[in-house]
Amino acid sequence: MVQNAAATVNLQVSKAFLYQGSRLLLQLRDNIPEIIAPDRWGLFGGSVEAGETPVEAMKREIAEELCWMPPEPKYLLTWEVPDRACTIYIFGIPLTVGTSQLTLTEGQAFQLFTFEELTQLPLVPKIPRMLPQVVEAIDFPELSLAWQEFTTKKLKWSVSD
Repeated sequence: MVQNAAATVNLQVSKAFLYQGSRLLLQLRDNIPEIIAPDRWGLFGGSVEAGETPVEAMKREIAEELCWMPPEPKYLLTWEVPDRACTIYIFGIPLTVGTSQLTLTEGQAFQLFTFEELTQLPLVPKIPRMLPQVVEAIDFPELSLAWQEFTTKKLKWSVSD
């Protein structure tokens, strides 16, 4: 039996945890049924184009989506999505400007959130599961301290699946 070649193509995506101090900047995704996780808070980023590295794609996507050229992204982890034949490269990027200097060109909104505030949001489902590893890999003192304080509160995440 011959497999459909399109089914074996592995999509590559770059996504970023943007952080400023003890907060994370998230994007409220468009409310379009055809996209993954519509109308949920998620990460900035998108597909890696032909000839691009994941880092180049990450910088391009942030520039396109926020009209801001970020500093060099720090690679954090790779997340494989086998049921979608997708590899997602996760990066950490410090937000070095105020949010008033950003211009959103994709999604409904963006906002900085504390970890506690994140528990009340409709998030892209994988974000809460990734956060412990991401915060450790970012290794930014203010963010790490906020995470330690947050975990001692033992708050529950809102149902996001």
